[in-house]
Amino acid sequence: MGAHKYIITVESDIPPQILLGQNLGGAIVTKLEQEKQDLVSAADLAKRYSLSVPTIRARLASINQGTEGKSLYDPQKAHSILTQKENKVGRPRAN
Repeated sequence: MGAHKYIITVESDIPPQILLGQNLGGAIVTKLEQEKQDLVSAADLAKRYSLSVPTIRARLASINQGTEGKSLYDPQKAHSILTQKENKVGRPRAN
């Protein structure tokens, strides 16, 4: 009787804290892989980040890998651009 192989799929914005050789529920972790994600559309990103499609296209114009009509983006690069805080320039507002 040999060891059996089980595959567990996890989806997350950040990598899980799992290490090789770690004991998970009586099993030892022997292999970790990250699946290459496909490109996502501006409409998908608009739903995820609660922004309009034109706003997504304007902010991510530098990493667009699609055509004018069908804008496609790498989800990891898009996440880093859309979640960074904007630096405001100029004098602070007087109340």
